[in-house]
Amino acid sequence: MSPIGILGNQRSSAVANERMRIPLGQYIFERIVSSGTRTIFGVPGDFNLSLLEHIYNPEVALKGIKWIGTCNELNAAYAADGYSRYTNKIGCLITTLGVGELSALNGIAGAFAEDVKILHIVGVAPSQFYEGSAQSSHNVHHLVPAVFDSNIHAPNHRVYRDMVDKRVSCSSLFLDDISSACDQIDTVISDIYRYSKPGYIFIPADFTDKLVDARNLEKRPAILLRDVVSGFCINDHKCQELAEYILESMYSSSRPAIIADILCDRYDLTSSLRELVNKTHVWNFASSMGKSILDENNLGFRGVYNGSESQDQVLKDFQTCDFLLHVGVVKNEMNTGHYSYKFSNHSNIVELHPSYVNFIDADTGKNRYVTGQYFFKVLDMMTQMIDPTKLHLGYQESIPSRTQEYCGPPHSSVTHSYLQTHFPKFLSSGDVFVVDTGSFQFGVRDYRFPSDLKYISQSFYLSIGMALPCALGVGLGMQDYPSNHIISSALVQRNYQPRLILCEGDGAAQMTIQELTSFLRYKVPIDLFIWNNGGYTVERAIKGPNRPYNDIMAWEWTELLRVFGDPKLENSVSQKVSSADQMSELLKTFRSSDKRSKLVRLVEVMLGVMDFPEQLKAMAIACRH
Repeated sequence: MSPIGILGNQRSSAVANERMRIPLGQYIFERIVSSGTRTIFGVPGDFNLSLLEHIYNPEVALKGIKWIGTCNELNAAYAADGYSRYTNKIGCLITTLGVGELSALNGIAGAFAEDVKILHIVGVAPSQFYEGSAQSSHNVHHLVPAVFDSNIHAPNHRVYRDMVDKRVSCSSLFLDDISSACDQIDTVISDIYRYSKPGYIFIPADFTDKLVDARNLEKRPAILLRDVVSGFCINDHKCQELAEYILESMYSSSRPAIIADILCDRYDLTSSLRELVNKTHVWNFASSMGKSILDENNLGFRGVYNGSESQDQVLKDFQTCDFLLHVGVVKNEMNTGHYSYKFSNHSNIVELHPSYVNFIDADTGKNRYVTGQYFFKVLDMMTQMIDPTKLHLGYQESIPSRTQEYCGPPHSSVTHSYLQTHFPKFLSSGDVFVVDTGSFQFGVRDYRFPSDLKYISQSFYLSIGMALPCALGVGLGMQDYPSNHIISSALVQRNYQPRLILCEGDGAAQMTIQELTSFLRYKVPIDLFIWNNGGYTVERAIKGPNRPYNDIMAWEWTELLRVFGDPKLENSVSQKVSSADQMSELLKTFRSSDKRSKLVRLVEVMLGVMDFPEQLKAMAIACRH
């Protein structure tokens, strides 16, 4: 009887294995969901349609994945960027060969420059064009032909992959072997989390319906940030040694300080860093890109340090510190005040980075790098091990910098001086504040934010128009992960519904304004302030204040929502503000309304053509040299 039993087991095993074979398209979406992504952005195209069909597979649909069709691929990339910035998961977009993926490229480059986790899936021509068959010599639509004699020479069917691989992506995969596809897809997703950069997967149109072994989904049910990054740090003893050494340096100093930088946010260490600050009560600063990582109402917060471009008191306070722990350090022109960071002569600096720890002696300028992925565990260990009784703090008396109060008459025009005083009062704990590249952005640097407000802005790559579709991604992330950004719920008013607030200039808005329709279509509430200063004031501050290249066409901004899907204004309200008293009344009304009756509230604010914040002047001077 035993052979029959063996045969029965073999049949059962065969059936079980067959159940683990699913279409590649289904595997991709199940893996994306298991990596924390619940919303996908993009535009349909002939080479990705077969993939998109799998979103409607019952097995995938049950997991709650959403498809968000944007007005164009660039906006899809910006939206995926915003989704990732808010959720700290992977923002995903799907485009088609050439015409779609290249339209998205600027958004991907911005995410790469600012360490944002994006998965860009590109549907490409069917596999016969890559397999050495006669069709591999064909010039396929959406593909650029060979540069010379294209009627004779075959095109490079992977030319677009060659353009992005290791240039604006940390990992890229062109699928040509269905048997290893699942492992390769998992590797790209892991790389995106490990390096906090965009990754690409190029999928031939005929691959999405082919069956693959999906056992990876059981063996590794989830691929998430902390699991991925922690897996690369295996030397706990070394982590403890580094943590102890850094703490000893802090204990031996009298004026230690902590600087919060953007990679702290990207690697989900905000909570740990805040805990360290709260335990020690040491002075703390934010970098320009790291603004809102710290609770800016903690007693030791001194402001944003941006090198020589900082506020005077921030600069003085920073340069009295004799020990600086710089967490999540990013060095670029904008984040360092055009590389003008200065330390006191006898200070010690420790830089914590995802791939190294750097010890700097300001006296000698010598660096000592310890390479390795210790970022997570070193900061966590320091937070656990810190003994506040060993700190001997001896700070000089100092009053944190405050923005000078605006004292203009109520009927005067709205100015940036007015906004610096009054707009911060409009913001509440728990809000999400998105700001586009432009003159207003530079003034926000010195706002004192309420606790647990999340600030999102492209502060280095500076692509104008990015923020509106980015805010769409943020808003959908807020739906998928409500209150994900709130570290301490005790600091947020009970039952408060966080608002999504977007500010951008009229020049930036004209770049991507069509995506405003998606806030109505997908029911994403937003307060949108458009600063109407008659063109590109941020550029006028640098050069050509009266040149026509800095002008734009005047629009009737308050009429746009009728065109973009709300003809009877049932779901939106728009109004124009031209004086300080009107602005004050509107901010008060918007802030006090417990239940919003409209999805989209658009405010056009009239500003002077050459009115811009004082903080922009230093940047403009640097750009002229």
